[in-house]
Parts: sequence; structure tokens; C-alpha cells
Amino acid sequence: MSEAAENVVAVVVESAMSAREELGDTVTEAVTEGRGGLSALAAGGACGLLATLTAHAAIQQRLSRAWSPEIAAGVLALTYATGASVLVRYGRTRLRRAREASRETVDLSRETVVRTVDELARG
Repeated sequence: MSEAAENVVAVVVESAMSAREELGDTVTEAVTEGRGGLSALAAGGACGLLATLTAHAAIQQRLSRAWSPEIAAGVLALTYATGASVLVRYGRTRLRRAREASRETVDLSRETVVRTVDELARG
């Protein structure tokens, strides 16, 4: 291998090692921040659940004045089930799109690496 090719290989290896170190730092930071974020989301979810339960009791009490308690509970259950179904379908669609975008990104990255390695091998 010529000296120029060896220099190119050395630069590529050095860049790859540097990127690896930076990625490791980034992943560590993301995990730390992710834990804090998840804790905050869980606490927010608990507060939201308590607020929802309070609102549910108030709504059910109001509906029970016009209908029987059983019908009021059934109407609320049907409303919640409908909302849950819509949100699940929406969430699944968004996750599917995100998964497809991730696959496309990985494929593009892989193609770029292969193309770069081929160009370096050809000199």
C-alpha cells in the first residue's frame, strides 16, 4: 500500500475512533437525561390520572341526575373506550412511521459507509 493510502487509512481510523468516543458521551448523556425525563413524565401522568378521576366522578354525578347511575356509567365507559381506540390507532400509525423513517436512515447510512469504503479502497 502506498504512503498516501496509508495516510488516508490512518485519518479514517482516527476519525472513526473520535466519532465513537463522541457517540459514547452522547449516549451516556441521553440515558441520564432520559431517566430524568421519564421520572417527570411518570409524575405528570399520576397527576393527570388523579385529575381525570376527579373529573370522572363529577361528570358521572351530573349524568346520574338525568339518567340512572348505570346508564351514566355506561355512557362514560363507551366514551372512554372510543377515545382510547382512536388514540391507540393514532399512536400505532405514528410509531409505524417513525420505524420506517429509522429504517430509511439506517439504510442510507449503510449505503454511505459502503460507498465511502469503496471510494477509499479504489484510491
